[in-house]
Amino acid sequence: MNQLKLNTIQLYACVLFSIVAIAPSLSPFKFLLASSMFIHMLIQIPALILAGYWLNSQNKPLNSPSSFSLSLSCWLWILLAGMFWMLPISLDKALIHSNWDIFKIITLVVSGMLLKPAFAGPKVLSLFFAGSSLMMLFSVGHFYQDSESRLCNSYLLSSQKTTGLGLMLLAMALLLLALFKLRHDIFEPSQNN
Repeated sequence: MNQLKLNTIQLYACVLFSIVAIAPSLSPFKFLLASSMFIHMLIQIPALILAGYWLNSQNKPLNSPSSFSLSLSCWLWILLAGMFWMLPISLDKALIHSNWDIFKIITLVVSGMLLKPAFAGPKVLSLFFAGSSLMMLFSVGHFYQDSESRLCNSYLLSSQKTTGLGLMLLAMALLLLALFKLRHDIFEPSQNN
């Protein structure tokens, strides 16, 4: 009974977080996204991915012979969706057209939902795609920060440079987290023996 109560609380928390992640796309709060590229790329986009991950947190990972192909297809979706939403034109269109904004929400929540099956596959595959994603984050952040011209028509150059720095810092933080997790996965089994 307590487990059922805990699962219900977790589900309500996931739904509440999802609503908070989607809220900046609603018309009363759209000014938050329009005012800052930082809020758009470093707050809403990761929040949508986390919302998808938490919505899928109750499912058990698959351990079947097809888990390699499932993991590979999940990683490809995540990587392509991430690349698409880092393009300046994609951010501009999501601010201007509500259909693009809905598309953004759906693709990023689905990306978050695919993280668990993606990481359930072979570790080498996860390491390759996670590393590629981190390199992409850092490269795009460096490009945004170094560019002397506005890449997004909807944002000022100063907002773009701040976002670039934030993307590079996010990439470094995620790299440290991944290294910590990798170290923990490697040395944890030897301590149990």
